[in-house]
Amino acid sequence: MKKLLIIASVLALGAIASQAQGTVSISLGGGNLVSTNDGTHIGKAYGSAAAGFYYELLVSTTAQPDITSQSTSIGSWLDTGVFGTSGTTALNGGKITSGAGLTANNWTAPSGAVEDDQRFVEIIGWSGSYGTTFAAFLTSLSGGLASGGFFGVESGQNVAGGGPSGLPAVNQWGNQTGGSGLGFNSGLVLTQVAAIPEPTTMALAGLGGLAMLALRRKK
Repeated sequence: MKKLLIIASVLALGAIASQAQGTVSISLGGGNLVSTNDGTHIGKAYGSAAAGFYYELLVSTTAQPDITSQSTSIGSWLDTGVFGTSGTTALNGGKITSGAGLTANNWTAPSGAVEDDQRFVEIIGWSGSYGTTFAAFLTSLSGGLASGGFFGVESGQNVAGGGPSGLPAVNQWGNQTGGSGLGFNSGLVLTQVAAIPEPTTMALAGLGGLAMLALRRKK
């Protein structure tokens, strides 16, 4: 009997824990498309998932600096585990085609019928060349992102759905349930990671500058 009570208690705790997490979406269609700063990927099909882009939603209870390609970690942002992939066809190019109605870790669900747990949110997008999972991307980030790929973030504030009232999952590209104007304000722009010159190239550039300075002094 005692064993059964323990099992029941564990199951009850599991049910409470599952209800404690909010539900969100990061799927993106319509006018707010993912694009790149060089203009080559606006609304384009990517051919294959590995050649496309991947996305992860982070959350914070306090405003945090944006993640940049120079970072070695996600800092004090918390990972929600909400992951998305890019469109690979002519019809859904430039869209995030997955990541709808998912449980968001580190985000407490509303306690009632009102979406009352507002958080700072940030979505990260990166090229498949940096990894096809968030863990793989973090490994690439810690070692310094290689040039040629794309990386970007979009920040905002929003709420989550779920909870005891069963509120709908809130799309982070705009609070479609509450009409409060929260969420990301625009589409996600990914910036191409620039190549860092090799030491020999930088040395040659420095020598060239010194030579020009010497010539000016002679004149």
